[in-house]
Amino acid sequence: MAVGSLVTGCNGTLSGASISTPINRPSRSPQETPAAAATSPAASSSGSDLIWLWVVLGAIVLILLIVLIARSGRRRGPKPADVWRSRAVDAYAQGSALNDAMRLAEAPGALVAADAAARWADIQRRADDLAQTLYAMREAAPDEDKRMRTADVLAALQAVRSVMAAERGRDVASVPPPEQVRSRLMAFGAAIQQLREPDDGLPY
Repeated sequence: MAVGSLVTGCNGTLSGASISTPINRPSRSPQETPAAAATSPAASSSGSDLIWLWVVLGAIVLILLIVLIARSGRRRGPKPADVWRSRAVDAYAQGSALNDAMRLAEAPGALVAADAAARWADIQRRADDLAQTLYAMREAAPDEDKRMRTADVLAALQAVRSVMAAERGRDVASVPPPEQVRSRLMAFGAAIQQLREPDDGLPY
């Protein structure tokens, strides 16, 4: 009986000890949770800031490229003197052809020829084209000398057109003498030659 009691007492003690033994489980420190929670928004904000920074830098680079291209285009454009010189070449060719046509129209017997009206119409058309070229040259002249040379050709053209038109008019009293027609034809030819003079070399 005594032995049985001892065994029973020992079993009771073991059972109690087994039940009351605490189980230790790993747990997070209270400070770890807020720090981990704050990490994700901070990283997201940093990434967003970097994206906007790259967008702004890209826009600045694009604007700079556009400005540089625009300036480069302006620098490569033709100078006013070059534009005038190119038009002067065309005007000289037009004026020389017109002067030749006028001289043929003033040849002996040309006024009463069968094709006199057709020739005069062609002269008028050529004179109109040349006048338009000269007006554009006068407005785009890079200096006063070229403007005056263009104006001289334009005035000579208008003068010879006027006298030739009067020569072909119906009013016999207003018909100019042949010497006047020849004189204005010579003045027109001399004015055209001014367009061939070498450039003065002034910088523009």
